[in-house]
Amino acid sequence: MNKDYNKLLNNIDITEEKKQELYENCIRSKHAGDFLFRYSQPLCILIAAAVFMLTGIGATAAVLSVKDRMESMSEEEYNDYAYEVENDTFVSVDEGFSRELRDSEILRIIELERDYYDNGVFPVNTVPHLQTAAEREEDQLAYVAEDNLLYLPEKDMDDEQILEYIDHDAKKWYLNSQALMEEGFDVGTSPDLTYDSTEIAEGSGEQKARDAGEKLLKDIYGVDINADKNWIVLVEFFEGEEGITEDLYQLDIYKKGTGYADSYQLRLRAEDMSPILINLAGYERELRAKRFSTAEADAMNDSAYESAVSFAGEYLGLGTPEDYRFEEDFGATADGEAFKYLILKYGDKSVYFGIKLEDMKVIMCHVMRSGT
Repeated sequence: MNKDYNKLLNNIDITEEKKQELYENCIRSKHAGDFLFRYSQPLCILIAAAVFMLTGIGATAAVLSVKDRMESMSEEEYNDYAYEVENDTFVSVDEGFSRELRDSEILRIIELERDYYDNGVFPVNTVPHLQTAAEREEDQLAYVAEDNLLYLPEKDMDDEQILEYIDHDAKKWYLNSQALMEEGFDVGTSPDLTYDSTEIAEGSGEQKARDAGEKLLKDIYGVDINADKNWIVLVEFFEGEEGITEDLYQLDIYKKGTGYADSYQLRLRAEDMSPILINLAGYERELRAKRFSTAEADAMNDSAYESAVSFAGEYLGLGTPEDYRFEEDFGATADGEAFKYLILKYGDKSVYFGIKLEDMKVIMCHVMRSGT
């Protein structure tokens, strides 16, 4: 089988150290933040193995069956995907498709992706690779080589087509992971690529951090990560610089599956497990959030401010801020505003908040030194 396609990482003009840093950052759930980067080539390559965990240790039987599916591609199919990967230079997903995915389709993809990766639910057919658009049947999901596009049906994709789309996506990621390994990344043995949560010793600082993080998620968002076996919890200790930064624990919490799903990132002070950062990420959250016009959103400023101040008091031990300001130009889209972002100032520190307007819930809280 001819697998001599371009080593795509060679085209990324950054240092090896930066490649490794990006790769490690993406492993820690940062791939979940922005759907537009799914086909951004540098990130695509760097997070491929992290998302799919195809060669990681501790994988479930369903995930192993996905790996088997990837490895059992025929030579013709493999070479078709190798061609597609070589020619994928798109920055955003919109560029590589004949039309944008609709929100209704993405929400269904979120559900079926978990069936695909966690339960081994595969499509009956696979996405055909055609040379010309003239070969394509009406409303067929197909890749066309002549213009390097994945053609989506004009109507919403049905469940079979969505599974075919997921399967197509998985195979592209798989080939990218092969390129990643050729570049020297050991995706088979790195503990960061395991499909299991971090192993934690009873009574350790990591255990205390996980317990504190679980409580925060349950209290703030009603999320019980112990009630669902699909949650992955990664815990890491970071030693601070004396007189500059504090020792802290970082928790990256996400569900098995891909970057559409909700995920959470927490940073806790090692001294008392108080939060420094609480962050919700994931395209699913964006899609499900109700949007408001600019005028409607601005009319909610007082409520958003009150929600932020209340949160700061309850979870950060802070009172009324000395000053505050809204990030007026951040978060608005053509569909309206779903979130408000504001900074509360307290002496030598500031707290950056993101508030979901629909229910005034905090989606992001970051404690910073003033002036940052």
